Amino acid sequence: GRILRGMPPGPVCIIGGDIPGVRKGHLVKAFKVLGGHDAVFGPAEDGGFWLVGMKRVARPPAGLFRGVRWSTEDALADSVASLPGCRVGFCDRLRDVDRAADLVG
Repeated sequence: GRILRGMPPGPVCIIGGDIPGVRKGHLVKAFKVLGGHDAVFGPAEDGGFWLVGMKRVARPPAGLFRGVRWSTEDALADSVASLPGCRVGFCDRLRDVDRAADLVG
């Protein structure tokens, strides 16, 4: 939430550094989805997310990411729930790397 609040107004997407399969087309699609929504998430296969984006025409909600059970299968659902009243869209589901075994696959 702090990163999203600290940037100048306008659309922004933030991605994790542990997404080996991410390509330019995934980011293009995320911004297209964001065009029709207030926020966008790129779901990860483990229940988390590899990307979060917001239009940021107004300051992000104070409760953004409050109560999120990080590093669990509920992280994405909790994050979406922290945005009541926002139109949330989703882009491609990708795999993130949490353990060495995740690199193979």
